[in-house]
Amino acid sequence: MRRASLLLALVALAACQKVPLTDIYAGFTLADATWFAQEQTLFVFYRAEAEQGFGPESQLELSYLTDELDVPWTPLAQLSPVHTHVPVDCGPNGRCGSISLHVEKVPRRVWLQLRYHADGEMTLPAELSFHVVGEGPPHAHRSLVVYGVFDETNTQVQWRARHQFPALRNEEAQELGLRRFVRLSEPRYGEVGWLPEDNPYGYGSGSACSGESVPLDWPSVETIERAVFDTHALPLAASTFPAVCARATVTDALGEFETVALARKNPEARPAFPALHSPIHESVTIGYLLKPCGRTISDEHQEMQEQRLLLDEPIEICIDAWSDPSVAGAFAAAVRAKIDEVRAQGKDMVLTVALHHDDRSGQVGAILEEALQAVLEVERDKSSPRVSGAFVFDSYGYEITRPAVGRLVLWCPARVDEESELPTTSMHSCPLQADMPDLKLGPFRFNQLPILPTRDNYLGFIDRYSRNQAGRMLEWHFLAPERTPQSVNLPIGDFGVATFFNNELISAQPSDAFSYCASGGSDDPENAEAMRASVAVFRGAMVPDPIPLAMLPEYHRLAPQPSYPLGLAWDFPFLARAKYVSSVAGAVTAFSFSIPFGIGDEAESYYGTALWDGGDFVL
Repeated sequence: MRRASLLLALVALAACQKVPLTDIYAGFTLADATWFAQEQTLFVFYRAEAEQGFGPESQLELSYLTDELDVPWTPLAQLSPVHTHVPVDCGPNGRCGSISLHVEKVPRRVWLQLRYHADGEMTLPAELSFHVVGEGPPHAHRSLVVYGVFDETNTQVQWRARHQFPALRNEEAQELGLRRFVRLSEPRYGEVGWLPEDNPYGYGSGSACSGESVPLDWPSVETIERAVFDTHALPLAASTFPAVCARATVTDALGEFETVALARKNPEARPAFPALHSPIHESVTIGYLLKPCGRTISDEHQEMQEQRLLLDEPIEICIDAWSDPSVAGAFAAAVRAKIDEVRAQGKDMVLTVALHHDDRSGQVGAILEEALQAVLEVERDKSSPRVSGAFVFDSYGYEITRPAVGRLVLWCPARVDEESELPTTSMHSCPLQADMPDLKLGPFRFNQLPILPTRDNYLGFIDRYSRNQAGRMLEWHFLAPERTPQSVNLPIGDFGVATFFNNELISAQPSDAFSYCASGGSDDPENAEAMRASVAVFRGAMVPDPIPLAMLPEYHRLAPQPSYPLGLAWDFPFLARAKYVSSVAGAVTAFSFSIPFGIGDEAESYYGTALWDGGDFVL
């Protein structure tokens, strides 16, 4: 019998064994309370989340303490709100919302918690942020500001209500369910009186509307949303007046509060300068082949270099004695003579140079760089027709060392690494960019094709694949802006140039105020207008360097001057556009690419040819 009793006791003990608690990773991501003295209203906003969600029996509870009241934990659903609070869907794993309560005296403490089950003891306390807003002007000491804005025609008013809390944005209070009643009545138009600097909306300012304002025979409008349009249009007589005033009525715990709301018209502005004009034309090319004449290095590679630059009948210059100090000067003299001959055609020019050699020390490249500087620095500041720059296709990657040459010469190749997509050092002077950035031809990505390769890359590629897969060049186009006799160039950094073309300038009075409005999306390759405006610069007497046009408003405010010359900032003096064809897996594919920048890599945003499509740069 005793054994049976013991067995029953063990069974009962096993049945009463406790089950371990499981953490559902719950917490408050927002718990904020603000009491407004003028409204005698306590606002509470909350957002709680749990990894496994909350059950239907979970509830939010509030408790607060004043000098006269000690309110125990009370479910929010049992409290009477002052304002409208719409339900908020915070997803299956969250609870969020807001509530407003009439609390006559300033709370000393406010607590918020979530009870997992209405009949349970387990709760989740919130670390509540509590704020008190005391007495003061309505625009800074009430929870709602009312103001108006005009449409584009300055004939219709949209009245808006803006929540203002110490720690919450207007949109966030709206998203958490708070809605406020607003009524606008007795509108009138007239002049705007004096407004305090800290009250740009003019809300509650007795001096916002002058006593000479003219009443409008419009009915009142009201809403609980953030904005409401008055469907009536201002009469013609109101066109010369800057504002409309109305009596704004809002509700709070004490009843209704009325004060002045102001709607100011949009400023009437005109472009300070409509557009910059810089005609862009295609340049003619003068082709050179620099190579040893007494020996052969690689017929295949030389043939590829000539084909890539489309050198049908290049001017050949022997570089067997490249170590002779006079080589650079002799080459420069020959180039100048040819330039003067071609200049008679009346078009800008670009030098295209195939440099065929086997010097890996960089000395041959340095000699050519010296010769190009002697030629191009003189041509750079000439008016059209002139030499815009040069394009060198070297046998090896070469790093330009002279800043003056770096601003005027594209020096290829870019080293092609079949194992990596990272740009090499040489890509900074030869940044190829396909019109379709993600272009892929069979097994090859764009940057793996030997378009402008080193000798080793090219020979290795055709040995592994074929010449057809290596492809060939179909077209070259070099675009450059026309320069007038009045044009002035100013360097920007190591490579860029700002050109002030035709004495185009903005005239200004000291009292004038400028604003710069971007066309939007200047990083969007499709928005050519925005990109053209983004390259505009001006010159100021206080700063010798070109300044972005976007800084003109602040510059004129601090150091006004009577006029500002306008120019354009170019990443490079010309744009090289090419069309290339490759045969991969039996399919022949043609595509276009650009060499758009003097410096750049694949991580840079790509503007393509949008900046070079026309000669008008709309501001």
